[in-house]
Amino acid sequence: MSQPQDDLPDKDRRLEAALAAALAEQKRYEEKRYSRLGRGAEKATAPMGRFLRRFVPPGTLRKALIMADRGAGLTLPRDLGSHDMDSILSCDAAAVRVQGWSTGSGAASGAAAGWFGGLGMTLDIPATISLAARTVRATGQCYGFTGAGDEELVYRLMVLELATVRGLEARKDSLGKVNQLARELQSPEVRYILEKGADWVVDKAVDRVARGLGTDLLKRKAAQVVPLAGAAIGAGVNASFQTDVARAARYGYRVRWLMHRQLLPAPEETT
Repeated sequence: MSQPQDDLPDKDRRLEAALAAALAEQKRYEEKRYSRLGRGAEKATAPMGRFLRRFVPPGTLRKALIMADRGAGLTLPRDLGSHDMDSILSCDAAAVRVQGWSTGSGAASGAAAGWFGGLGMTLDIPATISLAARTVRATGQCYGFTGAGDEELVYRLMVLELATVRGLEARKDSLGKVNQLARELQSPEVRYILEKGADWVVDKAVDRVARGLGTDLLKRKAAQVVPLAGAAIGAGVNASFQTDVARAARYGYRVRWLMHRQLLPAPEETT
């Protein structure tokens, strides 16, 4: 049983308060849907999004997703891991800074692409995916997770999927997958199995996430087909998408940080 908080040393009280805040943030994310602007944009642009899916084949998005993840690992700022990795407050603060620059960069590219209507939107989709992949990898690095193996790629893809799923049941299922894989990656035996069977797992995950990204991005970004007027919409939609990605990444990697330090019970496997 833990000591009464009034009897704890200052350092321990700060740690307990930080952990309580982190767990509360995890709970809020589990109960939260995606950003309001994303939901509003989806409702307004869903008809056009269904039309545009015919012109952006899944194979194109699949290639963009693979290239984005590979490229993201080469462009991360070197100072992302310079903070105290044993402090959840420091890790969270670094991850929030990642969200800040990813949201700003996304808004800028969306505004620029919006001036050119449908052509700009088509060019902006790969850029948006690249930035999302970079955001996930950068957030992982903020919490000390820098692995380059295929099992880590699968986890990053699941985080991206979490950022794009729609509907309460689908979101609950995606949260369960992220938490379950986080638990499994804590076990050396399971990591070994994942590494050996990673080719099949990666292919399946890439296909699934590419489909989800295609549906989500095209619904959100369909209003950019209107030249000039699409600039403001593109900025807002890109910013909301990168915010959703950053929040999902912060949730996923904070779970692993807590589990790695045995400060959070590993979620049970779903049946």
